[in-house]
Amino acid sequence: MQNNDYSRKMKDISFDGATFNGNSNFQGDANTQTYQVPLDSKFEQLFLDLKAEIEKLTDSQERNDNLSDLATIKGCVQENKLDRAKKFFGLLSEAIKVTSAGAALATSLGISL
Repeated sequence: MQNNDYSRKMKDISFDGATFNGNSNFQGDANTQTYQVPLDSKFEQLFLDLKAEIEKLTDSQERNDNLSDLATIKGCVQENKLDRAKKFFGLLSEAIKVTSAGAALATSLGISL
């Protein structure tokens, strides 16, 4: 085996008691690993409530658009990109924004309706 600048040895290293989730890479170069922080229970419930409201929409295209925007908003909140979340909140239909779940999410994001 040829040794080079990129070779790695993990001899006599113990990971006793460690738990690794996802796709962990211990010996790679130029790898980016990300982890999305789970939402707290308040935000999680707001998203569930808002999703339930969106699913009541009768127009399938409007429903799908709103569900897609909601998923983007949720991802932005998880990544702490609140300005982007606010932008996508503005894309939700007015019928969804004025529901109690929509108003609560707007308040949590710092948006005045």
